[in-house]
Amino acid sequence: MNTLQTRITFGVVMFSVFFSITWLDSLFCTDIGFAGLVILTGGIGLYEFYHIAGKNGFSPFRISGIIAGIALLATYWLPLRNHAIVENHFFRQESMVILVCWLLLIQAFTRGTQDAIRNIAVTIFGIFYVAFLLSFAIALRNLPHGLSIVILVLLVSKFGDIGGYLLGRKYGKHKLAKAISPNKTIEGAIFSLISSILISVIFNLIPHIGVMSMPRAVVFGALVGFSAMLGDLAESLLKRDANVKDSGRLVPAFGGVLDVIDCLLVSMPVSYYFFVWSKLVER
Repeated sequence: MNTLQTRITFGVVMFSVFFSITWLDSLFCTDIGFAGLVILTGGIGLYEFYHIAGKNGFSPFRISGIIAGIALLATYWLPLRNHAIVENHFFRQESMVILVCWLLLIQAFTRGTQDAIRNIAVTIFGIFYVAFLLSFAIALRNLPHGLSIVILVLLVSKFGDIGGYLLGRKYGKHKLAKAISPNKTIEGAIFSLISSILISVIFNLIPHIGVMSMPRAVVFGALVGFSAMLGDLAESLLKRDANVKDSGRLVPAFGGVLDVIDCLLVSMPVSYYFFVWSKLVER
């Protein structure tokens, strides 16, 4: 089986798992399965991020960072379980004070003064990059019509990525960002945006599922499609700096979990603020 066939196979499997979990959640009127998936993804994603950082010569506090990221995701989700309005902040002041004090203590008593700033900074950045950005999946899920919104963001982001990948491979000639991601082309980026807009429009034409008007659907598709590409490039930047091809090996033909969700880490926050600032929903 070649790489493309493997990507298609595992892509279908991952979509099937996601939709099975959301279907079960809907069946039992809960979001436990979805939140569990987000928290698990956050933990694995942090592990992969710290692995990448280690390849680049950093020494993050991996166990503390992973535990803190999982804890922050869980404590962000739990108060929202029975509420449709998102009011809580992910980085609550007391949580950050505890985290910074803990990292300072374990640095002082286990590693001394060497690379203190680097170790603590990369640990906290990992929590921000993976757990904080991923927390917007929970924020989106807890908006009115949250399940439809989450599915919309997922489809627009990933099918834009798929469209850019397939058509860019065939028609791409001009490099988009050669220093960051040599295989990405301007033509692929254009196809990716067009795919995102089409998916957004088609989704919002479905009765009882669509969540916005057609003009807004076009704007949403373009905005989310563009932000998804930025998310993809952002992870490529980190991997290129560490001289690694993939964030991990958990998902055949894709790499690691971060390689699967990289586009979503930027598109989900953008989507959340699009809905809030355009007054389509109330926080």
